[in-house]
Amino acid sequence: MGGYFSSLRAKERRIVEDIEEYDPHGPDRVVQPARAVQLVIDESGLDGFQWKVWLVAASGFFTTSYSIFAVNVVSPALSYVYPECRSGWSTNSLALTLTTLIGTMVGMVLFGHLADRYGRKAIYGFELGIVVVATVGMTTASSGHRNSMNVYGWIGFWRALLGIGLGAEYPLSAIIAAEWSSTKSRGKMIAAVFLMQSIGQLAAYALGLVILYGVGSALGLSRGETDYEVASPVIDVVWRVTIGIGAIPALISLILRRIIPETPYYLAEKGKVADAMEAAVHLYARDGNVLPTDQGSTIASRRSSGIFEPAASQYSGAPQPESRGRESWIMAVAKYVGEVKRHLAEKGRWRALVGVMATWWILDLAFYGLGLDNPNTISTIWLSKPPPQSDISTSPGELECRNATWRADPARPDITIYEMLEQDSIRSLLTISTGALPGSLIILFAIDYLPRTTWMGWMFVVLAGLFAINGGTFFVTFQTDKHALTVTLYVLAQVIFNLGPNTMTFILPAELFATKYRGTFYGLAAASGKLGAVTILLFMKLGINEYNHEFAGMLLGFCPAMLLGAFITWVWIPEVQYPRGHEGKPVTGDDASDAGVPIESEMATFRRRLKLPNIPLADIAENPGQGQILGMRRNIARLFRGKRTQGGDADERKNSAEEGARMFGSDEQRDSVDDDGRRGDSRLEEVDVSDGLEARETHRGPYPIRHHPSYELSER
Repeated sequence: MGGYFSSLRAKERRIVEDIEEYDPHGPDRVVQPARAVQLVIDESGLDGFQWKVWLVAASGFFTTSYSIFAVNVVSPALSYVYPECRSGWSTNSLALTLTTLIGTMVGMVLFGHLADRYGRKAIYGFELGIVVVATVGMTTASSGHRNSMNVYGWIGFWRALLGIGLGAEYPLSAIIAAEWSSTKSRGKMIAAVFLMQSIGQLAAYALGLVILYGVGSALGLSRGETDYEVASPVIDVVWRVTIGIGAIPALISLILRRIIPETPYYLAEKGKVADAMEAAVHLYARDGNVLPTDQGSTIASRRSSGIFEPAASQYSGAPQPESRGRESWIMAVAKYVGEVKRHLAEKGRWRALVGVMATWWILDLAFYGLGLDNPNTISTIWLSKPPPQSDISTSPGELECRNATWRADPARPDITIYEMLEQDSIRSLLTISTGALPGSLIILFAIDYLPRTTWMGWMFVVLAGLFAINGGTFFVTFQTDKHALTVTLYVLAQVIFNLGPNTMTFILPAELFATKYRGTFYGLAAASGKLGAVTILLFMKLGINEYNHEFAGMLLGFCPAMLLGAFITWVWIPEVQYPRGHEGKPVTGDDASDAGVPIESEMATFRRRLKLPNIPLADIAENPGQGQILGMRRNIARLFRGKRTQGGDADERKNSAEEGARMFGSDEQRDSVDDDGRRGDSRLEEVDVSDGLEARETHRGPYPIRHHPSYELSER
């Protein structure tokens, strides 16, 4: 044990020594807070505490996914137990779906901003409290004595509240994982959190099936029961148990979240840099030891001398608590909006925000437009022959309204509610989870080897091709024994969704923005996705008939939408990784011994060379794009220039690299002018790489990129 503690103290000593070495301004100047914090976190790599962070964030996101999809699983049960006679725009199911989506949008934007204003820890867990309350409330909703209340009104209220809690989970889980991750493990950590969406989805379908079997067997409901008076009490228990069980993981995650302290990034942003570094070193020491006496006194002296205090000019935009209390609410809002506008205008940061918002909106158009959680849509793609007709009535909805909205399979007009719920869960498992889960697992292991932005763009292109094929073949496979082709293409689309845009739109907003605005901008990006879901839902209600060729037309319409998503990704979203082969000193990480000494076999070295190193969060925030060409006009011009220069001698192109770099600096200099008319003072150097990063920036500041302390630690 003595050797273990000695290695910890040696690691802590290296942290302080590295900070002292990379303090470019001397003992009387300020160390850039975010860089100092990143240095501390990067020292430990993917250690035990970061796995605790993942467990807490993942458990909450699992709860979110389960709750969202469990509601869809039991929607036929609600329509059966509480029949409705309305159709079209006035249906209760449409109102409940819109209410949930709007609540989710509110939760994303509101809690994302609150996390920036009051801190991650102050908000983290509060949203799960909302989820627990709303889940319990929904399971107790009823129509009262002799229909004295409107059950759908109560369910709608609780679902709106549930949506707020579920929406808040998106920005909070992502930014917590990003800010507690080392630079090396950041992509894998956030991807592992998003994996919980597929697992929660699978759990909702599987548990819905298990609960149906268990409750049905315990209460004596047979699969072929058609008597409403016998079946409805049992089905009422089934949907309430399926929904209510989601409160259990939410409650567990709520308790676990109290063990996660405030992120060092946020503390540094608020000027508490010494506290941030002490907290990070303390947590990553793993044995609970604070810094040894000599290192502790070093940080304490730096705190007293003001070295770790933020420069006034750097944080002048953040009003101090005393002055904030004297400002009116309107003035404070106006001041904040002005700060956001100035921040986005600098270095074209608005492109990244608009890019992730637009691509998430386009993604959810298709993702929710497929309607795979809608029993009607699932039944449509599984339809193998023209549907028969039946006059058999098995519920009050058919007797009173001459319809049965819960009976969603036109191929089986005599299906019972038990069979409908069973069939819906099984088909959802086969159609959705068999594609979504493998896609999420593959991207989890491949995330460090793929350029995230470039990969997302190409996956949009692949989706465009799939939708073109699926829409075209649907005319042939609809209501025939060839429907298996449509099902297979749907499964493949789910693989590509999670292998590309669905995962990347969750990861990128947590990496692209500065700590001060990360929660707010993430909330806006996520909310734009749900706005896409609302858009396609209303569009489908305007005139898309799921049982004819109009559905095939909608699939074909998704093809140009996906191509637009690829184009926006290309022109507006910068990469968050260095080019492959970017060399730097080894970073203590996943392949390190307890003493912090890197252990690399030949295979480990080969894998390291294949990886694309993540750019530290501080660098991304300071220099978005790292020299990557952004903007429609510039990229299109570069594309045509590339075509004109094709066909030249390879050796001549190689020998003229320096000349090309000079030409880039002169020809494109006017294109690098900031939106406010000022010319940027960064010099761009064009590089030929294969992963989508056509240019890298030579940073002229106190921390040159090739010597940045956030990913290069001195070896002592």
